Amino acid sequence: MIPTTFGDMTQSLSFGRHNARLKSTLTTLSQEVTTGQARNKVRHLGGNVTALAAMEKSLELATDRKGLAQTTAALLAGKQSIVLDISHRTEQVALEAMRLELDTDPAAIKRTMDSFADAFSGVVRSLNTRFGERTLFAGTRGDGPALAQPEAILDALVSDLPVPLDPSALSGLVEAWFAPASGFDSLAYLGGAPVPAPIDLGHGAEINLTTTAQDRAVRKTLAALATGAVLTRELPGLGPAEHRAIIHQSSLPLKSASQGLLDLSARLGVAEERAATASSRAEAERTSLSIALTELLAVDPYESASKLEQVMSQLDMIYAITARLSRLRLADYLR
Repeated sequence: MIPTTFGDMTQSLSFGRHNARLKSTLTTLSQEVTTGQARNKVRHLGGNVTALAAMEKSLELATDRKGLAQTTAALLAGKQSIVLDISHRTEQVALEAMRLELDTDPAAIKRTMDSFADAFSGVVRSLNTRFGERTLFAGTRGDGPALAQPEAILDALVSDLPVPLDPSALSGLVEAWFAPASGFDSLAYLGGAPVPAPIDLGHGAEINLTTTAQDRAVRKTLAALATGAVLTRELPGLGPAEHRAIIHQSSLPLKSASQGLLDLSARLGVAEERAATASSRAEAERTSLSIALTELLAVDPYESASKLEQVMSQLDMIYAITARLSRLRLADYLR
């Protein structure tokens, strides 16, 4: 009978399988020693992964809530920045209109009219600002602009004014054109309705994104600026004296518009604070869950290091035996 020797294929395969298992164990233990976390979660928890699954799901939800809160806060900050820009433009024009009360120079009147027109165009452009792929003040139709181009709006407004035009009625006519269900809504506003459902940021925190270019404060601002801007169109029957009187009449609507913008800014500020609070709460929850998850999967570093040393010793032994056997010759075997 031929005896079984270390040169048999069976023994070779046995060595190979044992070597592969040790290498796999070495990789696992090396990672555990480095990270302090169990690589095989199921084995570490004894097959009871219910708590692990619940914790990982809660961590995922907290991360999503934090991302949503941060995005919402950034969106609100963008709106706030635009409102502040509009408010600044309105205040500057109001100051110029007040200074014109003491100046009857036709050139000064022309400059003030141009300031109204420039401010109107700037406000319209600001209201068409996009945040990523969404127009901030366009409501549910955020894939396009909130308003038509400034020149197109003024053209539509002028075409709806009666002829001949009573200078004392211009301010009221313009304000009526910008009122709800009037020319502004049908010809100038291109956005959609306000976003109907509030954004749920978790833990009872909800934020409504209902502010569009149809907001009352925005309408009043656009109307006050448009009253002076249409004067640059050289309306029939209106000269420097009428222009100066109309601009003077626009001072009060501009001041009222500034107050409305201040109120709008305050509402946005409250929403910003709520979004920031929700983000902080979600971050605290996420951090807490991350710590708990780390503790659940933590391994004993001393035990893992000890096992790692044992595995390395076994591998060294296998390599030494394999190297020794590979150098055997027939004469050495028969000796």
